Amino acid sequence: MKRFTISFLTLFLLWTLQPGLLHAKDPMKTYVGTWEFTAEQAPFGYQAGTMTFEIKENKLTGYLKFSETEYVINFQNIEINDGGITLEITVEYEQVPIRGSVKDNVFTGTAASPEGPVSFSATRVVLSKKSKVKSE
Repeated sequence: MKRFTISFLTLFLLWTLQPGLLHAKDPMKTYVGTWEFTAEQAPFGYQAGTMTFEIKENKLTGYLKFSETEYVINFQNIEINDGGITLEITVEYEQVPIRGSVKDNVFTGTAASPEGPVSFSATRVVLSKKSKVKSE
C-alpha cells in the first residue's frame, strides 16, 4: 500500500507539473519588441532612443538607435540568464557592457560606459493597429 501511495503521488505531481514545464515562458520573448529608453546621466546625444529586440534563427538579436543620430548600433554578445539580460554595444570605438532586466513591463539597467555607470529605464512601445497597417 505504501508503494502504491508513493507511486500515485509521484504520478499525480508529474501530471500537474507537466503543463507548466511544457509551456514554460520563453525568456527571449520577454525582450522582443521596441523599447523607448532614457538615460539622464548619459552624455548629450546619448540620453534617449530606442532599443529593438527580435528573434532570428532562434537567437535574440537587436539594435539601438539614439534619438539625436541616425546611427544604428547592433547588440553583441546577448545573453539571457535568471537575473536578466547582458549585452554589449560599441559606441565611438568603445565596448559598452549593458545589464538589464524587465519587471512589470519596465526594462531597467545599467550601461558601464568609460565615464562610469549610466542607469537607464525603458518602456515597451505599443504600436496601434493603424501604425501596423501603415508599416506593412
